[in-house]
Amino acid sequence: MNRIKNLRLENEMSQRALAAKIGCSQKSVDYWEKGLSEPTSGFICALADHFACSTDYLLGREDDFGVVRIEGQLTEEERKLLAAYGVLCEPLRRELLNYAEYLLSKK
Repeated sequence: MNRIKNLRLENEMSQRALAAKIGCSQKSVDYWEKGLSEPTSGFICALADHFACSTDYLLGREDDFGVVRIEGQLTEEERKLLAAYGVLCEPLRRELLNYAEYLLSKK
């Protein structure tokens, strides 16, 4: 799991600090980084949440960082927009996305 080590170093964290953030031992982080063991699905999710990336990126299934925003990090306006999108039928969803693309093109 070289990606864990790379992300940890990019964020200037020690193994101990990362372990404290996600609730595991420093030895576990060390073993993951050396490939001696693999994190459980719960720790993979915790790592993805902490580094704001996808679990697929951590697992090496995709090369794109896949930035993921945690729902708790969304602004109130972003939550309202997602809630509105969620209740729309498919044709209206496409229309909303087209309008968003139109607004972005005006920047």
